[in-house]
Amino acid sequence: MKTKSLVFLLVIAIFVSACVPAVASPEPISTTVEETSPIPTQTQEPSQPEIPVVPSVWKTIRDPRYGFGLAVPCWWLVSPIPAEGVGGVMIIKNYDEAYFNANSKKGFWEWPNGTLKLDIVIMEGVDPAKSETDAYVQFIDPTTTGLVSAETQQISSRTVTVVTLSNLVNTNDPHTKLFIFRLAPDKLLIVAPTPQNIIDAPDFQAVLQSIVLTADEQVILPTITPAPALINASCVQ
Repeated sequence: MKTKSLVFLLVIAIFVSACVPAVASPEPISTTVEETSPIPTQTQEPSQPEIPVVPSVWKTIRDPRYGFGLAVPCWWLVSPIPAEGVGGVMIIKNYDEAYFNANSKKGFWEWPNGTLKLDIVIMEGVDPAKSETDAYVQFIDPTTTGLVSAETQQISSRTVTVVTLSNLVNTNDPHTKLFIFRLAPDKLLIVAPTPQNIIDAPDFQAVLQSIVLTADEQVILPTITPAPALINASCVQ
């Protein structure tokens, strides 16, 4: 019941938002030679300039409860999943409330340009025998949310299910896309981007490509330069 309520609140929130190298030391060269042998002349190779190490503007986020990880720009703000309970939501965003309130004319009905939020939802207790689509649909309210389509996409090395949903309460609302990963036989990891027009943005695609589902997998930091920071947040690793 908690999971169903969590998914219901997530769907409502989405529709509301939619409206608006270390180098090894070389082995020592032996200079021992036979007395009758001439000492070879060694050619001095020109020294190479040292390349400064530039810290990455991306950082790794790892959830201790479920083991999944991902990369985000280091100034993005992260609200972790609670340490207890059934399932939960990790909220990741590139703005704070002060920025949002100062730059939004109509609140959540009209998102400021460049702002984005990702809700990463963990659903527990799903039927392992069901597909990702069917397992997700069993938790949504069919009177408020309709399934428009479901397709699989290759994201990095994983096959991810992308579902498109419609708002049956306000049929004028645009459709919503969610990205569903099978975290475990009985668990789903769902990425819900807001607003929906960020799906094709390089930052969102880089975050999506970086997702790993177990604690044993290493998060590969993206090499692209993310969009400039909107807020004065810390990049201390």
